[in-house]
Amino acid sequence: MRQTASRYTSVFLFLTLTAVLGLLAGECTDGALLDLVAAGGCGVLLWGSLLEEAQKLCEQVESWRSFLLGFLPVYAGVLTMGGEGAAGSAVSGALLTALCFLAQLAAAFVQPLLHCYLMLSMACCVSSEPALGVFCKGVGSALRQALGWAGKILVALLGLQRAAAFQLDRFSLRTGQLLAGSVPIIGQTLSSASESILAGIQLLKSGLGLAALSVLGAEFVPLYLGLMIQLALLMGCSLLCSLTGISRCRALFDCFAEAVRCMAAVVVLFFGLAAAGVTLLFIVGGGS
Repeated sequence: MRQTASRYTSVFLFLTLTAVLGLLAGECTDGALLDLVAAGGCGVLLWGSLLEEAQKLCEQVESWRSFLLGFLPVYAGVLTMGGEGAAGSAVSGALLTALCFLAQLAAAFVQPLLHCYLMLSMACCVSSEPALGVFCKGVGSALRQALGWAGKILVALLGLQRAAAFQLDRFSLRTGQLLAGSVPIIGQTLSSASESILAGIQLLKSGLGLAALSVLGAEFVPLYLGLMIQLALLMGCSLLCSLTGISRCRALFDCFAEAVRCMAAVVVLFFGLAAAGVTLLFIVGGGS
């Protein structure tokens, strides 16, 4: 937070000095050249901050991947002990594979794509063609919307898979209880004992699920909040540029804001998929 505040303080001071210089010089100053200098200077000042945010994002996603690699197989074992073998197989298979794949994609492509987008933003916004800045912002918006739709589709697929696994586990458990109950005395005793054991495992499953969500949420909130603060600061800089008539610099801030929104969408995609998967596992289930 201190580093972010320091960088944006420098940006605000630079913009203020640029605006004051333009007002004092009046008609003697080339407005287009001053606008170009403002856009280039702000881009240089903010470049490092955005790259640091991307690095933090990749490190956080890698940390979540390591945590889930240890947690999900254990959780799958608890589900299997509770009579949810199909759900356990889905957890250690599809969910874990999807999350690891997303984490590897984020680690491999977030920083290079951000580099490319920042260079594209600088090139488009220092150009004399205003349409290029609008195009660059549209590229970021399209990527963010694609990430949002990808998250919705993956969560819907997880829901369908959980429903199918629940029905299969429920059928298997009911069949086992029916076969055990058909044996006089001993079967009824075993059935009652199994119900008590399953109830205890359900409590364990819910407790582990809530603990995992707490761990993920405790790390998600500061990261997402930091991105939102940076987005608010970028929007404030854009507003200041609009008030002072620095159009190229305003377009650059709008493009950088889209970059921050895309990083936030990546964080939400990974965290949302993990949270939705774990939540579905302990809310829907029990085989009862």
